[in-house]
Amino acid sequence: MAQGSNAEARHADRAKRDDSAFDLIEVPAAVVCAACGNPDCAGCGVEEPTHASGVVAIIPWERPGVGVVRRLWQTSYLATTHARSFFGSLPDGDLSSALAFALLCETVAVSGLGLGAGAIALACVPDLPRLLRDDPALRATLARGVAFGGLLLVVAMVSVHAAHGLALDFAVRREGGRKRARGLRFGLYACGWDLITLPFGLLALAAVEGISTAKRAVPLGLTAPLQSAEAYLIGVQGLSPEAARAGARRAARLTALPLLAIIAGAALIAGFAR
Repeated sequence: MAQGSNAEARHADRAKRDDSAFDLIEVPAAVVCAACGNPDCAGCGVEEPTHASGVVAIIPWERPGVGVVRRLWQTSYLATTHARSFFGSLPDGDLSSALAFALLCETVAVSGLGLGAGAIALACVPDLPRLLRDDPALRATLARGVAFGGLLLVVAMVSVHAAHGLALDFAVRREGGRKRARGLRFGLYACGWDLITLPFGLLALAAVEGISTAKRAVPLGLTAPLQSAEAYLIGVQGLSPEAARAGARRAARLTALPLLAIIAGAALIAGFAR
């Protein structure tokens, strides 16, 4: 009886250590079905606490019982610094959760840009605080402009990433990809790139992991999209490396169209605002 109790205690202690160690893993594990263990299975109907499809979630943002800031940072960090592993094993799941992640990511990223722009404006116009204090109309106009412009930029950035994900699934049809498209989830979680590679994220990364790590993250904003797209097309859609490269380039060209439309729309709005 005593031996059984000791064995149970050792098993519980080991499970606790394994659970704690999971938080230290930077590279996502493989996605498998909770019932049959098949990585290609869309779910055997098993009720899973994270996904009704029975697929085990590997995305920190979708793990219950963890703080929002921690989940946001871990997911953005993985999506940017381990882009191939993250997007190459992207699981199916709830779009509303991915959308919440994207909106929060871009809100933080745009806020960082706003603070940077404010610092530049203050350096160029040292009397700006006094002007705002003495002129209520100017203060109100600036507040409305910042709020509207920030909201517009957040929506635009999320839309561009979402368009890129949808373009991946559209482009892959010509290459014979699998039917279960997860491109929209790809695009929404790709917003993590902006959180890490824009000023706020780089400052946080430098504070947490050092300046050298932040320097290495700077070019990831340019390299992560293509790497992530190819990994998604190979790992999720099952394409060959050659077909994945062609599909990723095709999706990039398709994404350029809504991006140009957004830029043109922003220019028109700015013109009318004057």
